[in-house]
Amino acid sequence: MKNFIIVISVAMMIIDAIVCDAQTLHGIIIEEQQIDIIQEPVYEQDKVEQKTEFTGGMKKQIEFLMHNMKYPDDAAKEGVSGTVRVYFIVEKDGSLTDIKVPESVHPALDAEGLRIVKAMPKWSPAKLNGKAVRSKMMLSIPFRLK
Repeated sequence: MKNFIIVISVAMMIIDAIVCDAQTLHGIIIEEQQIDIIQEPVYEQDKVEQKTEFTGGMKKQIEFLMHNMKYPDDAAKEGVSGTVRVYFIVEKDGSLTDIKVPESVHPALDAEGLRIVKAMPKWSPAKLNGKAVRSKMMLSIPFRLK
């Protein structure tokens, strides 16, 4: 009986230790989530004083697309064309993050659209009250067969 009580006591201490560790881990997770919430806002283009743009303007953007865009073989063989809409965030330093294609046109076209945007140089960031801010951007990339 004495050994049984000792075993139960040790088991309870182990359970208490596990519960404390779980609470500590839970606290860490909550702190990480709070850090994410504190991120700086991302503005829509119509809410800023100066809109974000490809460095060098629209002409340079078109040149970049023409020189870097490759029509995917899979899509060409299937006779698929369409416009891929790539969404991303232009950070305060002009870098592009959170690059995604929410609505698929064709897997090969989507992948090429993502590749092109990821290869782009830094953009000129949007400005609000004279300061660079994070902003949302959508770029339509047309893929047309000749």
